[in-house]
Amino acid sequence: MKLFKKKAEFTIMKPTDTDIDACVEMLSSAMGQQAVNKKLLEQTLKAPGIIVLVGKLKERITGMITGLTFPFTTQGSPKGRIDFISVPDRESANKGLYSMLIDEFIEELKKKIPNAKYVETNVPTVNSSFVAMYSLKGFTVIGMIKGEDPRTDIVVLRKSILKKNPSSYTV
Repeated sequence: MKLFKKKAEFTIMKPTDTDIDACVEMLSSAMGQQAVNKKLLEQTLKAPGIIVLVGKLKERITGMITGLTFPFTTQGSPKGRIDFISVPDRESANKGLYSMLIDEFIEELKKKIPNAKYVETNVPTVNSSFVAMYSLKGFTVIGMIKGEDPRTDIVVLRKSILKKNPSSYTV
């Protein structure tokens, strides 16, 4: 178990083996009525190219973020992608846990792929509060994916995570 940062009263960390069941339940709950293979979800959460972080408040998981790492892509730009974020505990959400999870996901991505250029995420257009949250975190809209009807349209967001080299600035 590797402890990450303690921010306010939250501890952001990789899930322990005992936390994985709670993570699977959180994912299953978010999927709603879809048939869920919980064993497959558990195996996926433990896969090497996956980043999973949990936010804990007094040892209780109150939020989670997951995503993929892409060390090599067809465009040649290493990147990460946030696939799932949830903070079902309203008090934790109000205290900024969403923002903390995104920040720590990006830090973990930089550790796994030091040359990663950006992180992306996809958000349904109907979820305007999430589009706004990612925008406040420095993500910009880079595209749209048209769905079968307007309720299934997707906004593609990206944030550059490369550190700028001060010597490359021009005046």
